[in-house]
Amino acid sequence: MSGPDLIFVPDRLETSFQLQTALFVSLAVLIFVVLTGIFFLFVHRQNKEIGDINNYLSRLEAGENTLDIRDNTEGELSILKNELYKMTTMLKEQTENLKQDKIHLADSLADISHQLKTPLTSLIVIRDLLADQPSEEVKAEFLERMKAQLKRMEWLTTSLLKLSRLETGTVTLKKEKFHVQALIDRAVQSLSIPVDIKQHRIRIAGDESVMLTGDIDWMAEALINILKNHIEHTPEQGIIRIEYEDNPIFTKITTADNGQGIHQKDLPYIFNRFYRGKNASEESVGIGLAMAYEIVKQQGGDITVKSESGEGTEFTLTFYKQHI
Repeated sequence: MSGPDLIFVPDRLETSFQLQTALFVSLAVLIFVVLTGIFFLFVHRQNKEIGDINNYLSRLEAGENTLDIRDNTEGELSILKNELYKMTTMLKEQTENLKQDKIHLADSLADISHQLKTPLTSLIVIRDLLADQPSEEVKAEFLERMKAQLKRMEWLTTSLLKLSRLETGTVTLKKEKFHVQALIDRAVQSLSIPVDIKQHRIRIAGDESVMLTGDIDWMAEALINILKNHIEHTPEQGIIRIEYEDNPIFTKITTADNGQGIHQKDLPYIFNRFYRGKNASEESVGIGLAMAYEIVKQQGGDITVKSESGEGTEFTLTFYKQHI
């Protein structure tokens, strides 16, 4: 009985070994197939993403700049896509800014040409009249007119240069403490002649200890231009008020007059360069308030205006202790 049992043991071992070998080979083949499939899927995906990037760049080159290639998945190519999108967005913004700068430059040149055309025309006319050899009295009058036009051109070009420097950020504004009263005194003193000519009364109210941080020279330029507007629109013997106050949140300067006021439809545009409202004088070129606005804004302040026709105009300059 034991003999036959010993004869079949090697066959069983061989069969078991063959089964194990077949299983191992099958498993190895399966793993190889799976890995090969994964590899090809990975390669296909990489090729697709590379194709997407290539297509994205081609369409950008063709002028399409509104495409979105951002990818929220993981991987180096996804990171590359996101970085490409960031770069494209940045370049798009820079291109748009350059376009706006170009438009602004063209508009500025057109405005400057228009503003210089009037005094230049006047000078040409006066020159032609002087060529006729008028009397000494008439000649003296023409020369005074020429001086006035040349002075206007000088003021215009100087103001435009200042405004352009402010708008392009080439001006370095100082940050120094100064008394608001000293600022007001400087502005009022520079306008003493037109104030005396129109017999305006200027009333100033405020705590002389109040201080402000900024560039007093440029701030005086802003206040002078605002006061010029009051002088221009206030009749003789009118009143111009300048008040200032200080609290833990802001420092405020208010200027007001009892003049003819500004037309309501003009109010939204009075700080625009070269804007001349309905009540503007013939000498006005519409640049003073634009400069005042830019100066105040660049020193962290706000400037607002309210006016009623026939009742006067009020400007408010607010400088916050902490820029909001």
